Amino acid sequence: MLIQIDKLKRRPRQIVIDEEAADFAVLHELVEEGTVFFNDKINGTLEATWAGDIIEVCGRLTTTVTSSCGRCLMPVTEQLAISVLLSYAGREEEGECAVAEDSELTDLELGLIPYSGQEIDLRPDLEQEIIMALPQQVLCEEACKGLCPVCGGNLNQESCECAPPVFHAGLEALRNFKAKK
Repeated sequence: MLIQIDKLKRRPRQIVIDEEAADFAVLHELVEEGTVFFNDKINGTLEATWAGDIIEVCGRLTTTVTSSCGRCLMPVTEQLAISVLLSYAGREEEGECAVAEDSELTDLELGLIPYSGQEIDLRPDLEQEIIMALPQQVLCEEACKGLCPVCGGNLNQESCECAPPVFHAGLEALRNFKAKK
């Protein structure tokens, strides 16, 4: 997923994404750890345009992921639709981005990604966008009852007769503690 800068200066470029999650290093690690499973390829279309010293890449990525419910550990499948907007600014020899000198904001404050050379590799930045779009707190349903802390049974599927867990004797005094205002 390389963008050739000299070709981009002539006309905008359409980039079709059809990649396996295993093609991205960090996504592959998440799959190997069992944190998330990608049911489909990562698909999408991006358009790269050159405007002076700034290169913009925008478009949409889609995929389907399965992860475990945070309460009952049942698998939950979700469709992800990720809007992508990446802005790149070329670096000067001193390592600064080529933005106007009289600008009050720095390139990092503007959200510009520095690049150097005649190519831009989109893979690490797209991987970051996908990771940021992954659901953080997955629930099978809002009213999920979770697992029994004693026997480990799924309380959504069965009720158990386990006694409630006993607090540590040293913490028993804190059970009904309420802070006074």
